[in-house]
Amino acid sequence: MSKTSTKPTKVVFLLDRSGSMSSVKEETISGFNSYLDGLEEKDRIRVTAVQFDSEGIDKICDGQKPKNATRLTDKTYEPRSWTPLYDAIGKTIRETKAKQGEEKVLFVILTDGQENASTEFNQQSVKKLMKEREDDDKWTFAFIGMGPDGWTAAQTISAGLRSSSNVMKTAQTGAATRQAYRAMGQATTCYASSIGSDKQVMTGFWDKKDDKK
Repeated sequence: MSKTSTKPTKVVFLLDRSGSMSSVKEETISGFNSYLDGLEEKDRIRVTAVQFDSEGIDKICDGQKPKNATRLTDKTYEPRSWTPLYDAIGKTIRETKAKQGEEKVLFVILTDGQENASTEFNQQSVKKLMKEREDDDKWTFAFIGMGPDGWTAAQTISAGLRSSSNVMKTAQTGAATRQAYRAMGQATTCYASSIGSDKQVMTGFWDKKDDKK
């Protein structure tokens, strides 16, 4: 059994809210809420969740314990518009870094679509930011690519990073969405208790095993 990490864990969850997510809206709401419910006993986890589309990049919760984090409803999660994926990633990384304390950071990106609306960041600048956080602060990035466009986007963004193996491919169906959130809960729990993830990037995030290196 692994020892408990001495460092708290900050989970940053970046959730696609573009129009194509409407087919799995209810499963996304219930899945996200169940994910938070499953982390309620993990007192050293803090959650920041952000949802994005071309009309806005909005906080759901910011640095809260899972039991206190805001849950989604059918009014607060309303898929719409286009996918500024690079802007959402870049701006959220920048803000997270500015507020980072001693926590180890797990940065999760869930998308079902390819970039089509960013104005500030591009693929190169986003990957540069991600690599800097991996190299300098040992952040771990994990990706959930829903459907063929989401899978392609996740592979493109992660290519060349240490976290390139942390990509999960899932179909854009209700059952697959629910399963993705269950897997996310299990993997997050392992990450938070890992004895190595505060010193190096975890490259087997979806393996559901502690990184003991």
